[in-house]
Amino acid sequence: MGKLMELSEWREKRFSSPPPLRTCQHWAAVGEIPAVKRGKKWFVDVEQEEKQTGNPLVDDILNGTKKAS
Repeated sequence: MGKLMELSEWREKRFSSPPPLRTCQHWAAVGEIPAVKRGKKWFVDVEQEEKQTGNPLVDDILNGTKKAS
């Protein structure tokens, strides 16, 4: 786990026009962004998020999380 940033702060820094907090919470819950929930708050793994390519299959392969068929 890399450097963690609170989700609300991350979305303000990441987007010029931030999406709703609820949308970002959904992304975190379904794994679209690397995040962990601590208590009632979500935190984004900033280092891991910066490494994402935007292609889920490529990201899985690069991170070693995709199982070979």
